[in-house]
Amino acid sequence: MRPDNVDRLRALLAAGRLEAGPWYVLPDEILVGSEALVRNLLLGRRVCRRFGVEPTVAGYEPDSFGHPAQLPQILAGFGLPTFLFSRGLGDQLDDVGVVFRWRAAGAEVIACQFLPHYDNFARLTTAEEAAERVAHIVERFGPLLERAGQSTILLANGSDHLPIQPHLPEICRELGPSFRIGRYSDFRPETDDLPVYEGELVGSRLQNILRGVNSARMYLKQANERAERRLLGTETVAALRTLRDGSRFPHEDIRLAWRDLLRNHPHDSICGCSCDEVHRDMLVRYEQLDRTLEIVEREALGVGGALVNPLPYRRARLVGDKLVELDGFEGRRAPRLPADLPPVELEIAFEDEPDIGDLYTFCPGGPVQRAKLVSSLAQPDGTLVLEHELPGIRISTVAWAFAGRIELRTTVQNDASDHRLRVHFPVSDAGEWVRAESQFAVVRRPVEPIPPRAEWVEPPIAAAHTLGAVALGPLALLTKGLPEYEAARDGLRLTLLRCVGTISRPKGLPTRPVDAGPDIATPDGQCRGRHVFEYAVRLDADSLSDAALVRAGQDYRTDFLTGDPFAPPFTLEGDVVFSCLKGAEEGDVAILRVFNPNAGPEAVRIDGVPAVRVRLDEEGAAPGGLELAAGEIATFRLG
Repeated sequence: MRPDNVDRLRALLAAGRLEAGPWYVLPDEILVGSEALVRNLLLGRRVCRRFGVEPTVAGYEPDSFGHPAQLPQILAGFGLPTFLFSRGLGDQLDDVGVVFRWRAAGAEVIACQFLPHYDNFARLTTAEEAAERVAHIVERFGPLLERAGQSTILLANGSDHLPIQPHLPEICRELGPSFRIGRYSDFRPETDDLPVYEGELVGSRLQNILRGVNSARMYLKQANERAERRLLGTETVAALRTLRDGSRFPHEDIRLAWRDLLRNHPHDSICGCSCDEVHRDMLVRYEQLDRTLEIVEREALGVGGALVNPLPYRRARLVGDKLVELDGFEGRRAPRLPADLPPVELEIAFEDEPDIGDLYTFCPGGPVQRAKLVSSLAQPDGTLVLEHELPGIRISTVAWAFAGRIELRTTVQNDASDHRLRVHFPVSDAGEWVRAESQFAVVRRPVEPIPPRAEWVEPPIAAAHTLGAVALGPLALLTKGLPEYEAARDGLRLTLLRCVGTISRPKGLPTRPVDAGPDIATPDGQCRGRHVFEYAVRLDADSLSDAALVRAGQDYRTDFLTGDPFAPPFTLEGDVVFSCLKGAEEGDVAILRVFNPNAGPEAVRIDGVPAVRVRLDEEGAAPGGLELAAGEIATFRLG
């Protein structure tokens, strides 16, 4: 936008007066896929290097609405030693304080909580006010800083939509030599004797966590899941072609696709909590991405009329009304066998309740109402068609049984406002824990949440997030772009729609006492009109390992593609999860990434192509070989 400033920008970056990265955009880490977080850091690094500098070594995450358990391994895989954050601490505050080692699968970063927020030194007017601000921080957090052996306070002079303050150097001079302007990458702990924490950070004891965004503008979550799935599939078949015949991987087109996708991942964008214009722009980006991928797919797949399996596991799919089976990473003109679908036996209920909250936060406004079952018809082809009604809402569901699961497609005509619509799946033996797919992991959460030890700024909520698969007792839900569920003794509830008409209500909501943003009307947030939701049910979840649970979700979400026939260029075996097959950032080889969500080590076997373990950022060798520790992410250079 300002090309005349390029030289000035380069000079300020080179002098360390400006700090850039490490991300391309600041994402909501929870609502985007695992690979999207890695590609965000890869693209951020590429942009910084284009301007002649390395990205900051600070894992700067000031405003994301929570952080997945595997983020330490991701940051450490890019050589980032620290994690600077504002939101996410719950009662871990009592256990690990405000500076601690955050660990995942043996990798760790030093986590530092902004005290109490990432604007703690913003909007300064005088040195006297600045001194009072610091005194208040010391009064409130001094004991926690002493416990962490920290004599330095990280002060952040900025926030959303604020200009720089030219008089900041003068304020620091007046405050004395103990105040200096630095970089986030300057932060280092003053002692190695820090407590360790493992797990996700989704608490709201010090700051709003705002995870009601999981269900705001659900059409965006669905569009994003479709886009990520298609991009990863396209990338996979392009890499398979490179491995088969040595053709060049389409780096430029794939990077363009990832850039368009990542531009929809900022934490106020994919969250759905911006003004309507922002989210209309997002839909245009998804459309642009589809056009890019049409070209790349056509060149990578060919037109041979074979079916192509973009996952490394042998799978069966319904193609029309016929059954087709393919080996992993195989393209074949496979025989299409008759598919005899068994009759569906299913117990579900649709529930709706008023929502007086906003795009950040659900707030119940009245009793839950169950939809009336209008009709239930078994069709000759084995499908079951259910019709339900609620005031202002018509619901039609088609269900069929296939490959050990019941697949459902629910169409909702929504003409109602300010409400939350969910589907309830009863479970007779829920157990104590619910398992949910997360970034490079499966997390376990208690069915009955542990009550807070102290008062939280935002009370904890019962609803939680999943990337696609969630299991409670024997019941597994597999979803396409539906990230919000609630587990209870009586079963699982999956959110289909949450419809509200403003970015943020004023402070005083029972579910969020303080405000979160501007009270700007968002008519599109009411999600009126026709919506189609896809999800599936399995009843054998208690027999599935964590890796098998995630693979079941991948299998359900991923269709066969159409292209030239080919034999698999290599095979992958082991109770692990496939994450990606891509062109290397540098060179002509391919990169394979897998992860082990299980609680114990797992061996992986790669046959047909040489495989060497490399770092997550692909810049150097990594230890570990073909055995993955519990929770470990492994990246291999093939060829």
